This record gives sequence, C-alpha cells and structure tokens, in this order.
Amino acid sequence: MKIVKKFWQNNNGILLIFLLLLIPLFWWLWSITLDGTDAKYVSARAKTALNRAVKAAVLAVDKEMLAQGSIVIDSNTARANFDRVFTVNLGLREDYTPAVASPIQEAPEILDYYVCQRPYPYTYNFWLEGVKNITYTFNDPGVFALIKVRYKHNFTGKMQEIYIYAAAEVISD
Repeated sequence: MKIVKKFWQNNNGILLIFLLLLIPLFWWLWSITLDGTDAKYVSARAKTALNRAVKAAVLAVDKEMLAQGSIVIDSNTARANFDRVFTVNLGLREDYTPAVASPIQEAPEILDYYVCQRPYPYTYNFWLEGVKNITYTFNDPGVFALIKVRYKHNFTGKMQEIYIYAAAEVISD
C-alpha cells in the first residue's frame, strides 16, 4: 500500500499514467487523420482520372461529319480514348485491375457510360439506388460516365466506396 501511495505522491508517477493514456489516444487520432487524408486523396485522384477520361472521349469527333459541318462523336473511338486515359491516370492495368502504384485495391466499376449525340438540350437521368438521382443536361454532343471506386483504409481496414461522375461536351458555337 505504501508503494501505491508513494507512486501517486510522486509527480513522475502521474506523468507516466498520463503518457500511458495519451499515447494510445494520439495514435488512434493520428490513424483516423491519415485514413481521412487517404480518402480525400483517393477521391481526388479518381475524380481527376474520370474527368480526364471523359474529356478524352469527347475529343473523338468524327472527321467526315465535321467536314460536313456537324459534330458527331465516334462512339468506338470515344470509348477507346476513355479506357486508355482512365487506366493511365488511375494506375490501372488494361483489365482495370489496380497496378502497384494505384491508390485503390479493387478494380473500379463503370456503372454508366453514355455518349449523347442528339437532340439538344437532352437531360440524362441515372438513378443510383441508395445514393441519389444523377441528372445532367447536354446542350451539345458529349459524354457522361459514372464510376464506383472501393478502397481500403490503411489503419482501420474498413472498405469504403465512393461514386463519382463526370461529363464533358463539345461546344458547337
């Protein structure tokens, strides 16, 4: 009993108890902060990759139709451009599996890919159950894409999924 009383009276004992309590707390807060930072990084990287891919897809304008004065997107070339740019910017292989440098651990799902040709304005609706109704109004030829990305937190090990969409148009003015 005297040892416990002496421990509490000594300031070093109180400091030791505080350190034993605070170090795990700080470790836990630090890990949550890093997981949140990882989430923002993955989200920003996926959004940038999707934006660039959609813009690359829009650039696939049919040259023969353009020579006649109308803008038409070649669907096959647009999809090839989309796939190539998306995989490069998100660090994926050709089959969409993540490469070593990719920030995600699972292949992203392309939930929707749509090439809008005519008539304008055209409002495109996509209902994503449990998330929200996504609408985009095309005023010119364009491409819309929606993806789902799943990634794993480093410290907590929890899997999280995010939904990202992007659209781009060829301005005909």
